[in-house]
Amino acid sequence: MKKIILPASFVFLGLVSLSLYFFSFGKDDLKVKISTATYVMPSAYKVYANPEALLGEYYFFKMLMTNDGTTSMHDVKVSYDVPGYIDWTELQTIPVIYPGQHVVVRCYPHFKDDIVKKMTESEENGEVKIEYNGGKVKKESFGFKMMGRNEFVYTDIPADEVTSYPDLMHNTQLLPCLVTPEDPIVKYYTSQVQDKFMQGEDASVESDPEKKKQAAILFLEKLYDATRTSGMVYSGTEGVPQKLGDISSTVQSARLPREVITGNTGLCIELSLMYASVIKAAGLHPVIFLIPGHAFPGVMVDNTYFAIEATGVGGKGLGSISSADQAFAAGEQELQKFIQAYRQGDTRNIVIDVNDLEAKGVVPMELSDDDFLRKKVDDIANTFSHGGAVASNNSAPVNNTHSTPRRSSGNTRRSSSGGGGGSNVASYSGSISFNYPANWTRTNYPIAGLGMLEARIQAEPTTNLGVWNIQAANPDQALYYIRGQLAARGQYITYQKINQGNGYTIYQGRTTFSGGSIQWEGVFRNGGNGVVGVTLGSSNFNSYQSLFNNIISTIR
Repeated sequence: MKKIILPASFVFLGLVSLSLYFFSFGKDDLKVKISTATYVMPSAYKVYANPEALLGEYYFFKMLMTNDGTTSMHDVKVSYDVPGYIDWTELQTIPVIYPGQHVVVRCYPHFKDDIVKKMTESEENGEVKIEYNGGKVKKESFGFKMMGRNEFVYTDIPADEVTSYPDLMHNTQLLPCLVTPEDPIVKYYTSQVQDKFMQGEDASVESDPEKKKQAAILFLEKLYDATRTSGMVYSGTEGVPQKLGDISSTVQSARLPREVITGNTGLCIELSLMYASVIKAAGLHPVIFLIPGHAFPGVMVDNTYFAIEATGVGGKGLGSISSADQAFAAGEQELQKFIQAYRQGDTRNIVIDVNDLEAKGVVPMELSDDDFLRKKVDDIANTFSHGGAVASNNSAPVNNTHSTPRRSSGNTRRSSSGGGGGSNVASYSGSISFNYPANWTRTNYPIAGLGMLEARIQAEPTTNLGVWNIQAANPDQALYYIRGQLAARGQYITYQKINQGNGYTIYQGRTTFSGGSIQWEGVFRNGGNGVVGVTLGSSNFNSYQSLFNNIISTIR
């Protein structure tokens, strides 16, 4: 019996010892090392948020967690915040971290949209919270520099790792963040340039290769003419070398395109960013060429580059002002030198292909509308008219080629019944025909200077039909023309194509103006000398959806 009891006692003591080791003497020891971005540029906030942008190289911070303990850590939840910019956000949960295991967590932050309103540089702090094993918490803090929205840092590579000129210019791939074609102010300015200098021509819709190139060159020259006519000058401050942590870089305070436009001045890189923004807003493919100490804008058409010297508008100490032809010739000369050096392997020559980088996630900041800046664009547009460039009055030129004789904008009447099949129905007959409620009020050519709008038929001020006759090659081009004409009048439309068939193209969209917005549907087709169509819109669209569908069914 004693022989049995003695071995059993040893087994029991062994189990007790093992239990005490795991449950009493086992320890958890989480080591954390955070490597954070030395600075954040507000203009690139969308890039920081996207792990796919430029292969994810612009993360906010990288955290290495190491389990130096003897027990596993379970349900390890990582959260972080940056007071004033990012509320507490769960970053990742790791099911288990075994003893001795390393885990790397990268943060791609979603900063609040108002980050683009930050105008000054500041030191900021963030905090990381790590929760694990059902209640244990570890906190770590970190600091970084938040730049102002206009400040651009040309590299993020530490000074002791810089080995070449491209290293010093590494962040130039983020320059498209400062190219803002969707900025309402840039779009408004673009529409004014197109209306006053291009007479409604659209360089982006040409299909013939040679015509496309000529149209793109024409747009470059007309945009230059617009800047010259408004009295824009070349001026600015050079980049200021600064020390940011362990990164030695040139930090430049760059005016945004809207600020170049409304301030009527810019340094070479600022003018190039403005040109690129307007070129893209016009539907063309913008590029920026960088050489040591200088930048100049251009456009790419069918893999062929064209360039213009935007600084030809002149300024203090720069002598005479170049004509558009001279500015284009200077740009082409610079471009040929650029291409020759580029082919010879000169890495100081850098091409910023805006569309290519945008496809890689380098997207621009979003900017809100601004009545004060819009008024400044109006003042600039007046110089287009009065400066003798192309126009002789304050109204935008209109493609007024519809077949129906023009009537005054005050020709308003109540529609009578007839042709619609009943006393409650009236008919519109013209370039396009349809039925509509007889008690709605019809006004022919309701907007002076907007001849493409043949009629407006209203139920109430924010519920109406529009009848359009536009000199355009196709419905897509027609919508583009409408957008430009309305933008010049303070109305902004967004839209998408939803259906196509039997010769008709149907769009859905929204028009925004100072007093609110209207949702609408549009039906367009080729007819006559261009494109004809009907738009049906209301601020209370859902209430009229059924009626609008009935009207659409009568279009012929």
